[in-house]
Amino acid sequence: MSAEEGEEICEHYVRKCGLVSPCCNKVYPCRLCHDKKESHKLIRTDVKFIECLQCGCKQKVSPKCKNCLIIFGKYYCGICRLFDDREKGQFHCDGCGICRVGGRDNYFHCDKCDLCLRKSILDSHKCLEKSSRNNCAICLEDIHTSTIAAQVPKCGHLIHSTCFSDLLQSGGYTCPTCNVSLVDMSSSWRRLDSTIEQTPMPQEYANIDVRILCRDCHKHSIVKFHIIALKCGECGSYNTSRDDDGNVPINPAVAAVVVDQAQDVLDMNEEDNEDSSDGDNSVSEGTDENVMDNSDNASVRSDLSLD
Repeated sequence: MSAEEGEEICEHYVRKCGLVSPCCNKVYPCRLCHDKKESHKLIRTDVKFIECLQCGCKQKVSPKCKNCLIIFGKYYCGICRLFDDREKGQFHCDGCGICRVGGRDNYFHCDKCDLCLRKSILDSHKCLEKSSRNNCAICLEDIHTSTIAAQVPKCGHLIHSTCFSDLLQSGGYTCPTCNVSLVDMSSSWRRLDSTIEQTPMPQEYANIDVRILCRDCHKHSIVKFHIIALKCGECGSYNTSRDDDGNVPINPAVAAVVVDQAQDVLDMNEEDNEDSSDGDNSVSEGTDENVMDNSDNASVRSDLSLD
């Protein structure tokens, strides 16, 4: 197998050597290719020998071929057995115990989270003990050694960036671990304010007080009951839940009328928004300000991946 062939068959790296797997004695371009084909995983640090893809010489792990002297990769890490000819800002993190990408100068290692994070969130991120060692709460796959970048929500519960995007696209906006809002929901809360204001509860239900717990600020408050949503009296979030023992005996017919009225209000507001945006191309198609507005840095992508 030539170096050129090796580059073509590996979708993960450009390198000019293959790894001799100590577990099955087969030669693979990288550990990811190995794990994709085999029923077991290759432990990179156990690799002792490599095979030059240009001359076929088997040899101990080294940055260049002892026979034809070809350089196996512009980036080389003897600890991780990592070779790569693509420039990705690779660096080995002793704290993580693996190679990361993105440039050493752009990241710091948080000993408590046990993960490299962007320096821009050095003073703002919430530390959780060994948070990177937990699996993603959505796909249940490993985060610490994943080649997928991690999202760092303000609550500190890490999620794969792809899972994070899928969650938002499906209409979810809360952390699957602690239920805190993952993004700035202020525009959605304003819409709910308007909807509730325009769809008051019938008089017999208009002055019922209920006790709620806010999932965002974690405070209790007493608020007026409304069938559409309950607004936190402390921070204004609608990410709340009932926190009392009593039930409000709402007639189903009344509930249906209120819900229908609320839907009519939402539809009318949507039409007004469309009319007001005619001729205005300042907002890109496909954006959803109610879900994707992240202006308060509620969540930050780590942009980290690895071998």
